[in-house]
This record gives sequence, C-alpha cells and structure tokens, in this order.
Amino acid sequence: MNINVDHLTTEQLEAILKDRHEKNVAAANAKRAAYEQLKEDTIVELSLEAIALGATLELFKSKVFNSLGTLYELLQEYSKRHSDGKGNFTIESRDAMYKIEFSRQTLGHFDERADQAERHMIDFLNSQFSGDEKTKKFIMQILERSKDKLDVKQIQKLYAMENDYQDSNWLEGIKLFKEAWTPSETKDYTRFWVKENGAWKAINLNFSSIVVALSTCVK
Repeated sequence: MNINVDHLTTEQLEAILKDRHEKNVAAANAKRAAYEQLKEDTIVELSLEAIALGATLELFKSKVFNSLGTLYELLQEYSKRHSDGKGNFTIESRDAMYKIEFSRQTLGHFDERADQAERHMIDFLNSQFSGDEKTKKFIMQILERSKDKLDVKQIQKLYAMENDYQDSNWLEGIKLFKEAWTPSETKDYTRFWVKENGAWKAINLNFSSIVVALSTCVK
C-alpha cells in the first residue's frame, strides 16, 4: 500500500517508522533464532553420532588387534622364522579379494654403547673385508646416521646376519647394539584392502581423508 507522506502528521510518520523498525527487528530476531536453533540441533545431532561412531571404532580396533594377535600367536607355533621377526605380516582371503596388513613400530633410542658397537663393526670390516668394497659399502650404509641418530630398522638388518660371521668384533658389535637399544613405546598399525577391478583399493578408516561429494561439503 502506497502512502502519501505529505498528508501525514509527524506522529503518523513516527508510528509508521516505528512499526517498520519493529518488523525489521522481529524478522532479524526470527532469523537469528532459527540459526541458533539449527546450530544447536546440528551440534547435538552430530556430536551424538560422533560419540556412537567413536565407540564403534574403539570396539572394532580392539577386535582387530585381539584377532590379529591370536592369529600371529598361531603363526608363531609352526613358523620359527616369524617368531623371530618384528611382528609384521600380511594376510589375504582365500578368494584374494581381501587383504589385511599389520605392522609394528617400536620407538626408542640407542645409548652410548652403540658408539662402541659401531667401532667394533668398522674393525671387523677393515680386518675381514679390506678388499671387498661391496660388502663394506653395504654395512657402512646400515651404520649411516640421520640427524646424528642410527636407524633401528637398518641396524636390525645386522641382527638378521648375526650368525653369518664368527669374528669377535662382529659378534661383540651385534651384542652391544642389542644392549644399547632402549624401547620407549610400541605402535601397531593395520591397513585393510579390497580388490576392485583387479587392483587393491585401501578401505579408508581415516575420517579426514575420506572423499565425499562436493554438494554435501561446506564450499
């Protein structure tokens, strides 16, 4: 409705402006209330679902490591090679459609005895392989340090060769390396795979790396 303001009194104009202001305020309040209610509903709904999903993942993780631990113990019963290993293994279903990888990472550090072990290794190489540069290079690469630290995974390669030589420096070096290592914590990891179109595809259990349709994401 069009109003000719020229024929309105000051009081009437003020009343119209007041009414318009009140309607604008009411509309803004309604939008704010709708947003705040939607925010509250979203927070509660997603949080409850996250709690339920987190509990499910905790149960699944416990089941995974208990099941794989039992399987690994059975594997150790008839496989001396595996019982001496680091605990890493891969298993596949009979139809080769599913695969599970298990790996164990032990964190820790070498103490000062590792320096003495390294000297024994160098003495061993100089006395036994003075003319064998290939073997010397291989073992020296194992002894290489990254940021002044030995790599336990590399040193474990020497452990696997322990019985290959009977030299006193060699045996003492291996012994000291083993004594020098102090583990601080162990982390276990599992990865699940399914075969699609002849190729292995990872079953993604990492929330942050799951790809979803753009229409469902915040743009």
